[in-house]
Amino acid sequence: MGTSDDTASPGAATVGADSVDAVHTDTITHRTADAERLRNALVDQLCATGHARTSAVEAALRTVPRHVFVPGASLEDAYANAPVHIKYDTDGTSLSCASQPSVVALMLDQLDVRPGERVLEVGAGTGYNAGLLAHLVGESGHVTTLDVDDDLVEGARAHLAAAGITNVEAVTRDGALGHAEGAPYDRIVATVGAHGVPHAWLRQLAPGGWLLVPQRLKGTVSRSIAYERRDGRWVSLGSEMNTFMPLRRGIADDERRVIPLSADGTVRLQAPAGQCLDADALAGVLDRPRTEVWTGMTVRAMESPEWMELFLTCSLPSGLIRLLFPQSAKGTLLTEDPYPSSTAAVDKGAVTYLARRESEARTPEGGKLWEFGVIGHGPGSDELAARVADTIRTWDRAYRGREATFEIRPLDAPAIAERPGLFVLDTPLNRIVVDWQQHPTDGRRRPSCRT
Repeated sequence: MGTSDDTASPGAATVGADSVDAVHTDTITHRTADAERLRNALVDQLCATGHARTSAVEAALRTVPRHVFVPGASLEDAYANAPVHIKYDTDGTSLSCASQPSVVALMLDQLDVRPGERVLEVGAGTGYNAGLLAHLVGESGHVTTLDVDDDLVEGARAHLAAAGITNVEAVTRDGALGHAEGAPYDRIVATVGAHGVPHAWLRQLAPGGWLLVPQRLKGTVSRSIAYERRDGRWVSLGSEMNTFMPLRRGIADDERRVIPLSADGTVRLQAPAGQCLDADALAGVLDRPRTEVWTGMTVRAMESPEWMELFLTCSLPSGLIRLLFPQSAKGTLLTEDPYPSSTAAVDKGAVTYLARRESEARTPEGGKLWEFGVIGHGPGSDELAARVADTIRTWDRAYRGREATFEIRPLDAPAIAERPGLFVLDTPLNRIVVDWQQHPTDGRRRPSCRT
């Protein structure tokens, strides 16, 4: 009849191959369409929430395929507004990830990259951010991206090639050293956290260039700060609340350590490794009696307390330190409603953290207000909680509604005259000056949302 059971005719073989090719092509077409749909939905969401504020950043986010840079993730995960972790330490700590898209968009907005510019990125990760930068600088511009790990650099190169992006060079290098071979740069951006600002970054900027760095200022409070050189001084152009994984395996390492606060070890501080904290004195501190101080200072439901937290971290000896805890700790080891940003202050064997409760007061529109409180445990926690609460009230009275400015100075720079609202924070590499101006007249103002 034409063929045996184990031999296909040429015609049958050809039809089978065509069918397989058709199915494969159809699958690719559908996946591409799904990726584009999900990508545009994500960007629509980012634009609606105030990110991707320029048409250039929006176009880059709509064009560069994030799923190509995280091939191990599903399309749904690749286009969710969430980080995608790609590398872990032996203890399960994440070492590298594709950053949350809203954070990526925020930093691209801050960086204000223009066509034709040369950009240095510290922290290659998946290569996705470098791909976005490459789109922004265009064919006449160039991006160099650095990472300390060979495997991440190789992965970034492969992802960039798969996305068809050719104006990016990925280099294995301690990011704190920068890349003098390609200097000067119009923009330098760190996508890793830094405490001090490496001198190489400042040296490698072109005249008029900008540096954008997620900078840990004190404790674990960080902000993404854009700097430019003006009249011989490195001063801030603006800042946003932001936190990144720290630099590691190099000259500007900023490692962390974990300190248990509960007997079962589930509630912990994640503190800078170099910060002097007595772990033994803090062990089991949450099992000690609780003290509470409520401040009378309120916020609207969606109002960010980021400037209050910065003022607290600058004012308190320990700064504010990140508090890690499971949901099961609420109402047991911790109060029922610890503030979601989860930061703590420490003094010897005492610890305090921020909490909130619904206020009886309402906004002028009748909406809810939330009052801040301070919860303390351990010897001396009464005094520490009172100090934190007083600092919150000072911020509310004199500085609320005002942003701070930042300046990088050498460690051997002349001393600065002290005054309220000005803080000098020394890092291993430089001195950071944080400056608030008080409200005019007597430092008091009419608060809009207080009980």
